[in-house]
Amino acid sequence: MQAGAMPLLIAALAALYFRPGKRSPPPEEVDDGRQYYDGNGNHVYYDRRLIARPEIEKEEELQENNH
Repeated sequence: MQAGAMPLLIAALAALYFRPGKRSPPPEEVDDGRQYYDGNGNHVYYDRRLIARPEIEKEEELQENNH
């Protein structure tokens, strides 16, 4: 009886281990990096100064016009 149960146990464990869909994340969870870029293609972390520059220039221009 043991000789017959062992292959079944191994097959059951292998089926649990190699279940399709459990090893890779679903397609909506795949990180392709798009969330790290703004609409102009600037990286939101590394290009923070480039992204903030238009706002800073606008504020400086408003300050110059008010004085």
